[in-house]
Amino acid sequence: MTKRILIPVDLHQEADGAYLLEEAVKFAQATNGKLILLNVVDIDFDSSMVDRFDDVKDQYAKTAKQKLRDVASRRVPDDLIEDIKVTSGRSYSKVVDAARDLNVDLIIMAAHKLDMAEYMLGMTAARVVRHAHCSVMVVRNA
Repeated sequence: MTKRILIPVDLHQEADGAYLLEEAVKFAQATNGKLILLNVVDIDFDSSMVDRFDDVKDQYAKTAKQKLRDVASRRVPDDLIEDIKVTSGRSYSKVVDAARDLNVDLIIMAAHKLDMAEYMLGMTAARVVRHAHCSVMVVRNA
């Protein structure tokens, strides 16, 4: 049974994010699952220049987490949220790592960004599907 569901949310894709969360809420309610919302700040924080500015990293993470909380408060019932997390790095690898580290049963993610409508899956979704240890449900905002 699906108990823990990871939801990677791209805060820059509002329409896809709204649809994604709507579908994730329906699925969690149907399976009595809990949602873990994740945002990956896809900036190369491994750069030696950025490494010198820990406050910049912290501010990006803090801002992203607050935005994710705001989105969650509007779109997800409180009783369905297990956790809200923010990390930085390459999106697909951080989603796969988080799924493994958090021992989730399922990842539900958006298929693509709006400007990539001609593709079946976006690059991030395709890579997560290929590399995740668990099942991945990809939703499309048709």
